[in-house]
Amino acid sequence: EAAVRGVRQNGAVKWRGTEIYVSATLAGEPIAIEETEDGEWTMRFHTHPLGFIDEKHMKLVRRSAAPRRPLGAAATAS
Repeated sequence: EAAVRGVRQNGAVKWRGTEIYVSATLAGEPIAIEETEDGEWTMRFHTHPLGFIDEKHMKLVRRSAAPRRPLGAAATAS
């Protein structure tokens, strides 16, 4: 049960009265916006996750840019 939005020619989708930039590469394509159990809104293109909506700043935050816990030795060095 996702909300489907079409990516505009400028690479943005309309969400809650504002435009959120996704990618100019996806212009003309549909993307899905779904609420997670944590209350976050995630975006995906078919089965490919794009990131989540930062509702405070109304922008897409890519998962690769989100803070993560360090892996391996860096995680246990603290």
